[in-house]
Amino acid sequence: MRFLPSLAALVLFCLPAAAQSPGQPEGEKAPAFAAKSPVPVYHSLEKNLGKYYLYADGGFNADWYVGYNNCWVVKLPPVAAGAYAKAFIGAKLGRSKIMSWPMSWDPRPIPGKIYLALNSEPSFNSENMYFLVDAADIPREPLPNDHLEWVDSARWFWTEIHLSKLSAEKPNYMALWSSSRFFISSSSAPIVAAAKSDSTEEDVWLSRSIKGNPPSGDSVFDIPVSGLKPAIAVKLIPANEYKVFIKGFMAEVDAAGITASFAVIGEDIRAAWLEVSYDKFDWQRVTRYMFKAPYFWTFGREEISRDMFYLRAAAVDNLENTGYSKEIVIPAASRAAVAAAAE
Repeated sequence: MRFLPSLAALVLFCLPAAAQSPGQPEGEKAPAFAAKSPVPVYHSLEKNLGKYYLYADGGFNADWYVGYNNCWVVKLPPVAAGAYAKAFIGAKLGRSKIMSWPMSWDPRPIPGKIYLALNSEPSFNSENMYFLVDAADIPREPLPNDHLEWVDSARWFWTEIHLSKLSAEKPNYMALWSSSRFFISSSSAPIVAAAKSDSTEEDVWLSRSIKGNPPSGDSVFDIPVSGLKPAIAVKLIPANEYKVFIKGFMAEVDAAGITASFAVIGEDIRAAWLEVSYDKFDWQRVTRYMFKAPYFWTFGREEISRDMFYLRAAAVDNLENTGYSKEIVIPAASRAAVAAAAE
């Protein structure tokens, strides 16, 4: 215990220095501290993105669906994006439905595409609208009396935009809707997350007069919404040197199907998936997004192709860096083997 006197001396030495340090002037804003490592910067109506927990994870949905006839519009303040390398816009979505919902006899997802639009004026057209996500990739709504695959909590989905699309001088209006005619009620459409708000500023609207296209003119401001904010945001990515690595990628192939597995090494991994190519140049994603490790996927052989093809794994982190595995050659399957597996 000989170190105790030295420790006591060190404490006594430091106390006067602490006492002599100048205090925070009254009324002056406390300093903000930021991590040195590059991290995304978010702009949303709710500063704390963790507060977007309402409706999209389960329970009462309040009819907060993203639809053919239901468009959510928000007004974000000006965003200075000049110091960043990339920009993304996104929304937190969940509770997509299957064809037979709330029954289990047809587990195919109800098809539909979700779009986001961005403009410095409350007017939207094809020049400022972006595909966000297919409903098939959104976590499923659970069934009340049966099991269902791909049930999960709501997730953020992002799509890249050019930095010049963000206005640093004017407000940034964003609109979230679907082009699918199936999405006309909360019983068929995905749900957007929401956060409570005490703000008195009018910056959220619901447009019910659309028909698969974003609103324009007075229809943008159909129904003012107060007390709640939809989970719609801008994500700015600084220049960074982070990498995503795929390790241990393997595929077990038999007459019945293909089972692939892999691990992902990186910081803050957001999603992983599998891709297929027939020439190693044009690659197509053939699975939904996998949000949690361990990463496994099983294909029926007929789902992809009987012919030879290449298979690889991919993953993306929250800084939108994407990594790929080395491709695996999947040999052609004989018709006799495929027919025997199907029997």
